[in-house]
Amino acid sequence: MRNDTLKYREWFERVQSKLRSGAPLLGTWITIPHIEVTEILSGLPFDWFLIDMEHAPIDVSQITPLLMSFKDTTIIPLVRVPWNDFVIIKRVLDLGVSGIMVPWINDSSEAKRAVEAIRYPPRGIRGVGPRRCIKYGFNSAIEYFNAWNDHAILIAQIETRKGYENLEDILSVDGISGIFVGPADLSASLGMFGRTNTPEFEELLVDIVRRARKFGKIVGIMAESPEFVLKAFKLGYNFISLSHDMKFLVEGAKMFLSIF
Repeated sequence: MRNDTLKYREWFERVQSKLRSGAPLLGTWITIPHIEVTEILSGLPFDWFLIDMEHAPIDVSQITPLLMSFKDTTIIPLVRVPWNDFVIIKRVLDLGVSGIMVPWINDSSEAKRAVEAIRYPPRGIRGVGPRRCIKYGFNSAIEYFNAWNDHAILIAQIETRKGYENLEDILSVDGISGIFVGPADLSASLGMFGRTNTPEFEELLVDIVRRARKFGKIVGIMAESPEFVLKAFKLGYNFISLSHDMKFLVEGAKMFLSIF
């Protein structure tokens, strides 16, 4: 039997290889808690899926079936937890995901708290009680323990003025794999909600890449349209969400209805 603890290293190395090559990591948001959604989308060449617990109606008990629907693919499984809460974080990690995104990270102290939550002692405070992440005991807990502490993926979401101002302090925290920009929340915090396509906001997006690039880490963003995907890549973003499952459903239906 293949020891699946190796996959955490493989996922981490795949991310690092893409970052080094300059190719973007392309994924999408999973907001509909039904296994057929992830199973259908896993037939496409996505690099990662992010299951959203913050704004979507998805609970911990609903994540495992979603993960099972694409477990035999090369797609990297990630979860956005609803908050920087070590109790929620450890429950999600025990399901066997590659890493998490934590919303509303505003400074280095909050980033450090997220790092502590995902790592096992003595490097963190994650409780030791692995389940699906070690195939319920068929894989070595010790090997998983060591692989996880070194290869966990942790993305801090930058969605406030304070987070933007403290961007470099956040990225300098050991254990932070990168950052992810939420254009809607960030623009709202800066008093320009709905104006994400303006030169003013684009200048801010360029500044984020410029300041983050020196760290050689993930610099991600949500892209709601193909045009914005291309713009984000040209600006230097290397972890781009190609919208989300809900929009694929709506836009696909609208495309057919538009012919009448």
